[in-house]
Amino acid sequence: MKRICSLLFVTVMVETYDHINTPYYKVLLTNGYEDGLVGVHLKNKLQQDRAMKEFVAGRLAAGEMGCGIELENMTPREKKKRDDMYKAHGFDEYISEYLVSLNRSLPDRRDDYCKNEGAPKYAVSELPKTSVIIIFHNEAWSTLIRTIYSVLNRSPEELIEEIILVDDGSTLQHLGQRLQEAVDNMEKVKLLRMDKRSGLMRTRMAGVHAAKAEVLTFLDSHIEATDGWLEPLLERIKKNPKAAACPVIEEVNDKTFQYRFVHRDLEGIFFWNLDFSWRPITRADWSPYDTPVMAGGLFSIRKDWFAELGYYDDGMEVWGGEQLELSFKIWMCGGVIEIVPCSRVGHIFRSFSPYKWRTDLKIPEYNYKRVADVWMDEYKFLYFDRIGRTSATVDENIGYYGEVDERKRLRESMQCNNFAWYLRNHVPHLGARFIIGAGEIRNPHHMFCMDQNDHETHVGYPVLVFDCTGQKGNQYWYYTSDGKIMRDNLCFGKKRQGSTNENHIELVECENADVWSYDPRDANLRHVESDTCIKVTRQPLKLWLVPCNRFDTEQKWYFTNYAEEGIPPYEEVDVDDSDTSEQEDYKHHDEF
Repeated sequence: MKRICSLLFVTVMVETYDHINTPYYKVLLTNGYEDGLVGVHLKNKLQQDRAMKEFVAGRLAAGEMGCGIELENMTPREKKKRDDMYKAHGFDEYISEYLVSLNRSLPDRRDDYCKNEGAPKYAVSELPKTSVIIIFHNEAWSTLIRTIYSVLNRSPEELIEEIILVDDGSTLQHLGQRLQEAVDNMEKVKLLRMDKRSGLMRTRMAGVHAAKAEVLTFLDSHIEATDGWLEPLLERIKKNPKAAACPVIEEVNDKTFQYRFVHRDLEGIFFWNLDFSWRPITRADWSPYDTPVMAGGLFSIRKDWFAELGYYDDGMEVWGGEQLELSFKIWMCGGVIEIVPCSRVGHIFRSFSPYKWRTDLKIPEYNYKRVADVWMDEYKFLYFDRIGRTSATVDENIGYYGEVDERKRLRESMQCNNFAWYLRNHVPHLGARFIIGAGEIRNPHHMFCMDQNDHETHVGYPVLVFDCTGQKGNQYWYYTSDGKIMRDNLCFGKKRQGSTNENHIELVECENADVWSYDPRDANLRHVESDTCIKVTRQPLKLWLVPCNRFDTEQKWYFTNYAEEGIPPYEEVDVDDSDTSEQEDYKHHDEF
């Protein structure tokens, strides 16, 4: 009997997964940069371009090689979830948590210089070990773990003594037992917890006291280290034990998580209101260079040198000002601060702070006052005069900032240089000139004051006049020894060709800015190039440049503070001509 076999074909409908158009959103990648990238920056951008194509082809996950992620067509439920997560952390935690790998790939950010003439001169075995200290408060799970993984995976194992996590009073559930269990399964990672919310300085000090290594490396809890980031920092400290070595801080975008390259050379600076900022400079190569102040979040320093400097000021509260105090005393007391371009670390810069701070103190102003009083000598006036009201006394404006006698005794015991020496030798944007006039620029005829926000993006904004508020702020200006009228970022200039401003005075960049002359006896502000003077009218409310007339009361202007000898009085100081960029011969400090 012939056996007949029949085959039953069953068609199974399998829905193909679409990694771009998901049921919840559409995924787009981004890696936008300014035009004109060259060298390793261009090379790395092309690597990101290729990673985007690999993602579209389905061969690479979103976010790899530092590509940014954008989401479109989100379902209402997912969009609300994303918005809530953003409000809770100040960055797009949704993208970080659900789309970016905890151990994602990044481009090798080192220039050829770092691997050739700038390559480490010491074997890894010759470099000191470091304790990495990372403090956090209510940090998102993904960013904290990604920080730890990037340090562990992109650092030579023999250089990492330990990673010390210090919890500053977190209340989020995932940072409790879940984090403890994760840390227990990681080699070299330890978790300390503060008894209560203590702020940046005290929390970091808990990590310092627990650290075993001779070098301390401070990192924030939302960073991504790149290949080769650690060795250049430790090499600088091996060459000079009194160096504080800082990586170039690049950006992890808070909305897309794109790893964005810093392709300019920048130095840290401060203004007389003690706010920190960056200033572009020109460098020939990727060798380490001095910086007037550090940003403070990411740096390496020897533990014994940090101790000699008195660690952080334990009288400071919460955050802010600690990087200025440390920067001032490092330079003034015999050390150096360097930015090391071959070391690159990405950092999330939040659009806003999601945390609540104590409300009984004005932070960071409280800390700034302590820094000014202890370290700035007679220049502290330039900070104290920026705060409070014009009509109040100095003591009323300064208010309470705690006891600083112990910090002053520390400074005296170290026999440090004075602040004027520091300005002349290491702060060229402030030390190269001195201040003659400061405060309101007031016209007594109308009782108007010159007014404008000099944010660095406000080039071309008209200088305005309003009733004098006495609040300082946008009505506080400086007249300097090189004839410039400025505040922090921008200077006064004659209206440029093509400007649509009605006022004849506008904000211009301070480099090669207009020069003004002022004689307090006639109170005219004269534009030197055009030989015209500033005049104000009420109808229309406007600033004009007109022929100078010493009898015209609408051309008279008075500064709140004015002293031709300088504010404070300018004195010559010794200028240090030594080259601090190369410290390898520094008293035979190559060996510990």
